[in-house]
Amino acid sequence: MRAIFPGRFQPFHNGHLYAIKKISEESDLLIIVVENAGESFTLENPFTAGERIEMILGSLKMKENILIVPIENIKNNAEWVNYLKIMLPRFDICYSNNPLVRILMENAGVKVKGIEFLERDKYSGTEIRKRIAKGIEWKNLVPEFVYEYIINKGLDKRIISLYGD
Repeated sequence: MRAIFPGRFQPFHNGHLYAIKKISEESDLLIIVVENAGESFTLENPFTAGERIEMILGSLKMKENILIVPIENIKNNAEWVNYLKIMLPRFDICYSNNPLVRILMENAGVKVKGIEFLERDKYSGTEIRKRIAKGIEWKNLVPEFVYEYIINKGLDKRIISLYGD
């Protein structure tokens, strides 16, 4: 079975890592879809697609059954699944808890399976970005590689700057 796991990964955190481990156990090939690939340097999407891919690669003990693909978003939701089918290798199932993704996939005849969340209120990109901006502890919410990557590249300063006062 080939699975896709779409997400923005802003930043990649322990909840994502937990989900990927679970999904990769159930699939022959896991395609991690890095969405909004062209959007960066905003409050909601501070990291570039390349930075997010680096965070994922550095956090995973890469297996042959995992592929990471950046995807540009399209404005027409009705065409989104067809767009993915053109841009990605063949897939059989989508792992997502996002209501819109579920509706779009199911309408296109793609099986959707929910993801078991790992402390969702704690492991949230929004929460982590807010903590970085406000100087609140966040190191334990992301893989060690991601923490070091963000600090060493000065990406925490980007988030602080984007949040302003």
